[in-house]
Amino acid sequence: MVTTPPTSGQRRSSRLQFRCRVKISAIDAEGNIFSEETETISISKFGASLKTARQYSMGQILSVNTLDRDHTGHFQVVWMGQPGTPQAAQIGIEWLDARSFWGIQFPPEDWGAR
Repeated sequence: MVTTPPTSGQRRSSRLQFRCRVKISAIDAEGNIFSEETETISISKFGASLKTARQYSMGQILSVNTLDRDHTGHFQVVWMGQPGTPQAAQIGIEWLDARSFWGIQFPPEDWGAR
């Protein structure tokens, strides 16, 4: 696992490069329930970035289930990669019901200040 320091003024907590298989479930604009199996790119205390093959909307509510640990949490889409960029097939999600979810301990917030 690789730890990356937060960018000053942009992140509330450090991010960890962490691959975790997940299943996303949500409701699309037409009211249809769908799901997608994918994986995380990085995680933090407040959310994660994910690879995706679907289109999501800013603010869309997602149910995310870890396939290895069978934990389910509710998140909101807060960032979407722009088409034509290296982040094109990625979304950023933030906790709606924060708790211990990923099964790891995060480094202290001042870990890179030394």
